[in-house]
Amino acid sequence: MATEPRTEKARATRERIVRAATQLVSRKGYFHTTVDDVLAATRLTKGGFYAHFTSKEDLGRAVIDHATQVFFDRVLAHVHRFADPRDQLHALLEAYRMYAIGRAFDGGCIFVNLATEMDDQHEEFAATIAERFGDFRAVVRGIVEQGQSRGAFRAEAPADGLAVAFVAYLTGTMMQAKVARAFELFDAGNAVMHGLVDRWALPKESA
Repeated sequence: MATEPRTEKARATRERIVRAATQLVSRKGYFHTTVDDVLAATRLTKGGFYAHFTSKEDLGRAVIDHATQVFFDRVLAHVHRFADPRDQLHALLEAYRMYAIGRAFDGGCIFVNLATEMDDQHEEFAATIAERFGDFRAVVRGIVEQGQSRGAFRAEAPADGLAVAFVAYLTGTMMQAKVARAFELFDAGNAVMHGLVDRWALPKESA
């Protein structure tokens, strides 16, 4: 377990390590990122590194936590600026597109990358990434269910199915866009997904 930083300087150093490691992992993958890579990126000694993390795995956990916070800040925080559930789903599509184009992580969406890399290679991290995808689906499902309770979405709207469709579309398009270097794929895809939202939404004047 990581040593909890006791001073502002120590916290700043730990954050610098985590930020650098997050970008390295997003580009190179977890297994191809070494502690020496992190040391080179941060210009720290091994002693400086191990003052904050007991192992590479310990750092890996912090990287996932940091990436989660970045994702929430870049995507979900924007969604919650809107009060209407219909607007929230439309905003989610656009916020994720901007998250992809803005490259919050050097190597693309770190969750998509790690999901592919971990698979059967690291049970703990694979489970954690699966939980993060589950959290993302839960957000979408919650928006739909809230919309149903408020008369914004049809009662028969499949909340679970829409959650799966949203997350599968967004993460799948991220993978395609990264490989093809064609983030305009989101333009065509988002148009279809906006239509899907409208299909299950009730007119605002009826809400």
